[in-house]
Amino acid sequence: MENPLIFLLILLGLISAPIEEIDINTSAISDKLIIDFYKSTCPNAQQIVSDVITKQSQENEGIIPGIIRLHFHDCHVTGCDASILLTPQRYNSLNSEMAHPANSISLRGMDALEQAKAEIEKQCPGVVSCADILAFAARDAVVLSGNPKYEVPAGRRDSLATDGSLANDLPKGNRTIDDLIKSFAQRGLSREELVVLDGAHSIGQTRCLNTIADSDSLVGLDDAANLVDRKFQQMIKRKFCPESQKDLFWNMTTPLVPAKPDISNWGVTYYENMLNGKSLIPSDIALAVDPRTKEIVEYYASHHAKWQKKFNEAMIKMGKINVLTGDQGEIRKTCRWINAVNTA
Repeated sequence: MENPLIFLLILLGLISAPIEEIDINTSAISDKLIIDFYKSTCPNAQQIVSDVITKQSQENEGIIPGIIRLHFHDCHVTGCDASILLTPQRYNSLNSEMAHPANSISLRGMDALEQAKAEIEKQCPGVVSCADILAFAARDAVVLSGNPKYEVPAGRRDSLATDGSLANDLPKGNRTIDDLIKSFAQRGLSREELVVLDGAHSIGQTRCLNTIADSDSLVGLDDAANLVDRKFQQMIKRKFCPESQKDLFWNMTTPLVPAKPDISNWGVTYYENMLNGKSLIPSDIALAVDPRTKEIVEYYASHHAKWQKKFNEAMIKMGKINVLTGDQGEIRKTCRWINAVNTA
């Protein structure tokens, strides 16, 4: 630091060190998607997706957080190109995003997406991409969670390939805030958008592995470890993730919010839990103590309507990460495999 007086004041704790800004890769966010992309070619596409997701969620509410997570996991790897939907049994052996340990048994909602795709193909064969269907479905899941409806720009194309090893970059519960901020910045997303999208953790479930029930997950996250509510941690261990079963944590799951929030307050409830050390995910608690993100968490813990608006905007932006458009990729006939395999 060039100014010795400022350095001394920081050292004495009289002022805070300036927050280092990380360059955001704005080129990762496409400007080629448009609202009402299918207005003339398949006007009922979004309604078909909405009807299927609504009906399926009534039979299994777990697909609501499942589809939001699918969209995030798809966009975070190679971009929003439906590569996560490629089934390993019909494509490229086991080297697929779907088969990667970060996904594999934890993915939910694929059947609903496939049903929506089949219904759309009956009306508009070869027109609507699986990547757009997933983006529409994620929006519908967000609305079913309690947020206002928002418009989803479309025009994405589906990928022709997938490399499962790239899913190593997906965020894990024990990642440092440095890692998360850099990972989101590489994909065109800011610190605030990282915190805002993290609010989706207020619904659904997670594996016991890499949660606060797994003592190893807090190594290197000292501030988060100090904030953890010990009574809450012991309750999770006793009720959902007993230490005696640690070898099975890979398959065992626990609700992200054991005391399920009212649908009108999702998101905000989770930020309140983070600030009180009652989150399952160590990196989420770390967001509540790191000086780069703490104030953002505190703000959205008491501004629900603003969080909803910002969450919707962040979902729209996330849906534009490294998309395929124009003559790139293809429009799959079936979301589970590429057309070359489908016709083989």
